[in-house]
Amino acid sequence: MLRITIELVPFGIEDRKRVLHVGEIWNDCSGTKSRGNYKFRLSQRNLTNRTWRKGAVKGFARKRDNAWKLLLLCLQEALTLRENL
Repeated sequence: MLRITIELVPFGIEDRKRVLHVGEIWNDCSGTKSRGNYKFRLSQRNLTNRTWRKGAVKGFARKRDNAWKLLLLCLQEALTLRENL
C-alpha cells in the first residue's frame, strides 16, 4: 500500500505542522505482472475514516511507470468522479 500525506507547515516551522489530507493506494491483486489494478481512497481532511473520494485505476503499467504516475491517475479519476456528481 502507498500512503500519501499532505501536511501544512506554516512558515516552514516543523513544530507547527499539521496533516491536511491522507490518501491510500493499494493493489487489488487482480492484475498481471506487467499491468496492475489499484484501488484508492482519499480522506477528507486528516480523518482517514472520512472518505472524500474513492475509486480504481485499472491496467496500470507498473514496470514502465512509477508511483507518481499512479498517484496522478488516481487524482484524475477522483476529480473526474467529482465533476460527474
